[in-house]
Amino acid sequence: EEESNVKRIFKAFAKKPSDAGADASDGAAPNRQKESMLLGNDDSRSHVGAAMRELTGQRIAMGALLALIMTVVCDWHEQDTTKVLTMLTLHGQTANPKFANMSVEVARSRVIPSLYNYTRANGSDAIFSSEYGNVVDLLEHLRDREILSVNITMNGSDEYSHGLFDNSQILKDNAKVELVTTVLILFIWILGVASFAGPVMTLVVEPIERMVRLLSMLMKDPLGYQTTPQYKKLKREGDEIADKYKSMWSKEVLKGMETNFLMSTILRIGSLMRVGFGTAGVEIIRNNLERGQHKDVLFLNKQGSSVSCIFLFCDIRQFTDATECLQEEVFVFTNKIAAVVHSICNSYGGSANKNIGDAFLVSWLLDETPAKKEGDDDPFKVSSRNLTLGKSQLCARNNQADKALLSVVKISMALHYDNYFVDGMKKGPKEKLLTKLSKRKGPIVQMGFGLNAGKAVQGAIGSQRKLDVTYISESVERAEFLESSTKKYGVPLLMSESFYNLLDPLTRNRCRKVDQLLMVTEETCEDLSDPHELLDSGEKMDIYTYDMDIEALWRPSAADDDNSEINSDICDILQDIAIQQKRSTIGPGTSVNRRSTLARRASFVLGREANPLSVPRNIGHRRASLFIPAKDAHKTDIEKAIQALAEDITEKPDVSKTLVLPTGARQYNDRSWRESDIKKIRHSYVANGIIFPKYQDGLKSYCAKDWEHAQQCFEFVLKQREDGPSQCFLTRIAEHGGNPPRNFIGYTRSDEL
Repeated sequence: EEESNVKRIFKAFAKKPSDAGADASDGAAPNRQKESMLLGNDDSRSHVGAAMRELTGQRIAMGALLALIMTVVCDWHEQDTTKVLTMLTLHGQTANPKFANMSVEVARSRVIPSLYNYTRANGSDAIFSSEYGNVVDLLEHLRDREILSVNITMNGSDEYSHGLFDNSQILKDNAKVELVTTVLILFIWILGVASFAGPVMTLVVEPIERMVRLLSMLMKDPLGYQTTPQYKKLKREGDEIADKYKSMWSKEVLKGMETNFLMSTILRIGSLMRVGFGTAGVEIIRNNLERGQHKDVLFLNKQGSSVSCIFLFCDIRQFTDATECLQEEVFVFTNKIAAVVHSICNSYGGSANKNIGDAFLVSWLLDETPAKKEGDDDPFKVSSRNLTLGKSQLCARNNQADKALLSVVKISMALHYDNYFVDGMKKGPKEKLLTKLSKRKGPIVQMGFGLNAGKAVQGAIGSQRKLDVTYISESVERAEFLESSTKKYGVPLLMSESFYNLLDPLTRNRCRKVDQLLMVTEETCEDLSDPHELLDSGEKMDIYTYDMDIEALWRPSAADDDNSEINSDICDILQDIAIQQKRSTIGPGTSVNRRSTLARRASFVLGREANPLSVPRNIGHRRASLFIPAKDAHKTDIEKAIQALAEDITEKPDVSKTLVLPTGARQYNDRSWRESDIKKIRHSYVANGIIFPKYQDGLKSYCAKDWEHAQQCFEFVLKQREDGPSQCFLTRIAEHGGNPPRNFIGYTRSDEL
């Protein structure tokens, strides 16, 4: 019986997996009921509570009824014999007719006032008969059950006495007692149901129903359910329950209960699924939650789905050196970099998909077809922000491409906050890393980025033991190819033509065409010897970059510093050290400008974030400890000068800027490209307005086989500032003696990069 009752409680909540394959007609209703519960409908989500209330009410009602029956059976009341004994006495007293009337009157006034008819007879002859009160009216209102008849007969005699009593008042009193008893029983029943079912509902049923609602949110939106109003309402309900019953249970007691543990476990599992599966795994999570009644939790025989995305592939430079220096600390180091990449991309609508050791893949979902507007009926009119790929058309209707590019810019700026990446490290690994990377220009963490747009197939790869949800496509491989090519061109970022065409026209004007590629494989080059056949068989693609001088944010500016004289002295000494290191550690012919790098790293070693507009004042012995040996006997004159200058400067730390990563979505608009920091990192490229036109002139001449003029243009650009693409083309020209080879077709072959 107990087992059947338990089944009744949970019958509406879940169907056993073993019954899932039963008769379709028999299982349709439970499946619909379960689906309705998972969808969170108000008319079906309380089946568990209804079953629990019904069972509790039935049990308490049966208990109350049993108690009532036992009360009736076991209760004993002494019978009232007043009327019978009085009638027996009157039978003797009324034998004499002279005293009969007086005897009855006395009995009515003292003992039996309800007597309204008394008769004394001998056989059929009445000896004495009398009625009292208005008998006619009385008989009209009395029912048969309200009239009590008492007969007294003597043994062996024909004489008898007969009395009629008005018993209505006694019956009314008894009815009132029974009514009060019934009300009391009902009250006890309701109180019992509330006492038993209330805590059960609060501690068990309601948490289960909230879990079902949470699962429905996970099923609908596995990634963004925590930002929905329904989830916020669910959290408020939990707090309200804790406040409502705080007189009975404290919040600590409620949080320590198993139901609360199950709820938090579901939340943690949801967070793990969101982190582990990413955007590409949303459909897999949703489908498997919908089909949860099957034994196989994962459906690996399903086909993937085709999507259109922007793919960002980024890779950490010199990660092998960092691993050798940091050892166990490398995970903390890598996770901090991942936090920067993922948080910034997520704030601009990107979704992290894959972590591959030192590389990360992020995607932005695109629209398949553009929104149709009035006046767009011309079939030959193509929007400048739409990209045609085969029969489908990509569209960045919500500025996805601009957000992806801005994410790369923000990541590049965040990578220069050296403090963030090494804080908390042990002293030994930290010093090894700084020493290993001290000869390299730029920040401690450097990355390469590749941006491409195209179609891909998303789905699950693996087995029941290990599952990865990812994108499979040539578009992903091309994003990785672009990232690897950044080393060849000396730029941190390369974009494909398909991505470039999705940018806003104003954003496109801020980008620079780096080269034009012919995408071919080594096998194709071996099969086709004619350059023109190779040109016809390969895919042509222009590549672009967004030029950034991030070091400009940390470059000292006397106009913006209150202590420009002190900063000037420090920078002069740092420059002397840079020259000394350049002569001793860097080979001849290498052009390296380390002044801004050393100035920025000076602030980093001092334990503060560099001010973009000034060099820190407190640049004493803490900065010198990175470059200067501990023993004074081995110090050079320059090192001693730094120490003397550091001792003269008052140790007054500046208010430092720290890296604050975004935690939510950021609003994008055109003004994002006109922020002061972005203007500063672009200033050296656009200030004179000649670098980009001169480079484009050189690129056109290079592709047109006019390498002499191209060389002049690239050399002119290098005189203005360091430029990786210009240096790359000058190296190619020098390798061929300044003359283009006979098989040069105006494109750079991808297999040569």
